[in-house]
This record gives sequence, structure tokens and C-alpha cells, in this order.
Amino acid sequence: MIKKTATLIPVLALLVCAAPHAADINLARGAKGEEDVITVKGDFRLGDENKFRSAALATNKATVYLESKGGKLYPALEIGKMIRIKGFATAVQEAECASSCAMVWLAGEPRMMSNFTSIGFHTPYVIDKNGKTKSDVTHGALVGSYLTSLGFSQKAVMFVVTAGADEMHWLQKSTADKLGIAVTFTTAAQRRKGYEAFNEGVLARKAPVPANEAAAQLYRQSAVLGFAGAQNNLGDLYEMGQGVPKSDKAAIYWFTRAAERGEPTAYLSLASLLSQDTTDPEILMDALKFAALAYNFLPAGRNKTSAETLSTAIAAKLTQADRQRVLDLVTHWAPLYQEERLMGNKPTP
Repeated sequence: MIKKTATLIPVLALLVCAAPHAADINLARGAKGEEDVITVKGDFRLGDENKFRSAALATNKATVYLESKGGKLYPALEIGKMIRIKGFATAVQEAECASSCAMVWLAGEPRMMSNFTSIGFHTPYVIDKNGKTKSDVTHGALVGSYLTSLGFSQKAVMFVVTAGADEMHWLQKSTADKLGIAVTFTTAAQRRKGYEAFNEGVLARKAPVPANEAAAQLYRQSAVLGFAGAQNNLGDLYEMGQGVPKSDKAAIYWFTRAAERGEPTAYLSLASLLSQDTTDPEILMDALKFAALAYNFLPAGRNKTSAETLSTAIAAKLTQADRQRVLDLVTHWAPLYQEERLMGNKPTP
């Protein structure tokens, strides 16, 4: 585990375990109309703040992609301050960002993570002359001051600094929401590309001779970028075996990903598939939960009517106690992330 602490640079040089290589920091220009990208990969060392400053001064708008297990705290906090001043976004995608790296990530506006991101926090500590780790109040106060200056609540600060020296608090989207740490799963450019791929997939399916394989590829591109509509439609293709091998397991996987992003059409898709050919009360309760959610959130129309009919049919197979449990599940349901562009909405540019 990378050790970290910071107040004065000379102290840092003595107390913090040095990473063998400084962080690799690079600036890449975005395509026309897109923001630049700054990548920071590797453990933080003294001097990295100067390398980052050079990159930051060369761009007015950028997303900072991070991948690091930690390193020294001082350069990380300095980089975080520059990110906030410049108004840069931060992102960790399918990678680990822990310890001092997580402090940098928190400075972004917005800050992004993926389903396979690991963002971890622990209290700052020093290494004493006997080689043992020791939490330090001064360094904890420094981190607390930094987080407070970024606008985080006391509850968020406590989450960050209360993990012991030999443990890690890993941040999930649901935990971030409870702590008031705003998180999104994709960059603006990725969301735009995902929506464009989804629209192309829809057109491929609507062609006089439906191009199902092309549609599946386009939906997959969009689904991987996190667009819930594409995740739902890719699930449809797997359920029907069109353009991809028929697979209920794959269909449920993609319907679930879309449901986790608050797509009501996916609630109905899940309810319908889960309730087929089963008498298992646990599965039926899950199906009824999603059918009820679909009815609650779908706009008036054919799908909402289908959700109501399906809810009635599934409920008839369950006991009163089971239906009450489902009501509790529906009441406490919250998606991991609420998709803004829903399939039932009117088209937007």
C-alpha cells in the first residue's frame, strides 16, 4: 500500500515512501468541438505538480483521466487545487484510483467513474523511525481543510479520513449519493457518442431489410458508453436472437444494466423476461418489483398499459405477504444513476 502524508516538502521527503517512478502526465488535444484530455498514470511524486501545471496552462477545458494507487500527498493536493481552479472534469474508468489519487479525483467538476472503477480513501499517515505506520492529526486536518475548500460536507470528509492506515474505504455510486458527492459515469463527449451510436442502431433496425448485426454492434458501442436505451435494446436483440445469438442470460444482463440507470422501458423488459416460465416466488417478486416500477415511471401509452397488465398477472401468483415485500422494495428503489434521455421521452437533438 502506498503511504502518504503532507505539510512541508522536506517532511514529505523523509516520511513518505517514494514511488519508483513519477506519474506519467500527458496532454492530448481533443478533436474539433471536443475538450482536451490530460492523463495522469502512476504514483505521485514531488515535482508532478509542476508537470501538471504545464499541461493545465496549455488548455482551457479538459478532462483529467486518473489511474494511480497513490503516492505523495502534497503534489496530489496541489494538482487537485489546479483542477478546481481551471474547472476541469476528472475521470477514472475501469481503473484504480486510491489514496492521494482519490483526492485529485474529488476536485473535478464533474467527476466520473465507471461500473468497474475502484476509488479508495484512507486516513493520511506517516512512517515512524521503527517503520510502523502512524496516523497523524496534522495531516488529517490538512486533508479535511482541502476537502472543505472543495465544498464537501462534514459527512463526506469523515468518510475520507476515518479509514485506518491498513484499510481502505472504497467509494461506490450509491455511497457517493448518500455523501453528497456528485458522480456521473461518462464524459459529455462519451454521452454524445453513445447517443449517436444508439440512433444509428435504431435506423439500422428500421431499414427496409433490418440490419440486425449492424444494429447490435452500434447498440453495444452505445451500451458500453453507458447509454441505458442502447443497453435495453441490446437486451431485446439477445432475447429475440436477432443479430446476436439468442441468450436470456445476456438479455437479463443488459436489461439490468439499463434498469440500474433508471430506464423505465428496461423495468418492463426485465419484468416480462423474469416472469416467464417460473413459479419461484423470489424471481416473481423481483419481476413484480420491476413491473410496478415500469408502471410508475413509464409515460401513458401501450408500454404503461402492458406494465399494468403484467403487474396484475404476476401479483396473482404471489401471497399477500410477498406482495407487501414487493411494495417495500419498490418504495425503496433508487437507480445507481438516473439516465436523462429516456426512451419514452420525446426525441431531443
